[in-house]
Amino acid sequence: MQTEWMGRYRPLVAALVLNENIVNRNMSVRVPMYQGIGLIAQEWQTLEYLIEHEDETDCMNRISERLGIPQSSLSKAVKNLVAFGLVERFRRQSNRKNIILRTTPLGRELYAHQIETMKSAGFEAFFETLEGLDDETIACFTLALNRLSGQVDSAVALSPLIPLESSDN
Repeated sequence: MQTEWMGRYRPLVAALVLNENIVNRNMSVRVPMYQGIGLIAQEWQTLEYLIEHEDETDCMNRISERLGIPQSSLSKAVKNLVAFGLVERFRRQSNRKNIILRTTPLGRELYAHQIETMKSAGFEAFFETLEGLDDETIACFTLALNRLSGQVDSAVALSPLIPLESSDN
């Protein structure tokens, strides 16, 4: 069998593939959350990142890198978050290029309202399953996922260009 190279990790790889496919399928679904506001996954992830890193002044480029969201997609997500009144954009006087994002009171209110739903919708069972693992094991697994993400991203970025078939034929 050609998948033998995965060895004992095959079930884990299969679970990662399934999870990624389910997440990808639902990435553009706008989920109603609070006061008539619905967010897609990247908007939610951006809002959550901003709340988690409130004391930091990461520019949008850095947020894009840390979340693994392409800059164009992050810009679109931020535009929607601003339109919903959940996020505000700022610039430093000394650097007008880098945009700094801050959540609004409404953004924090929406997040506080939605976290119970998020927790009970899946993370509670996920965390419960991991309860038997010590912090070192969780850190090791986190490192493994981060390495996999970095390698996949690098492989895509460095892959050779392949000519497309001409539509003239």
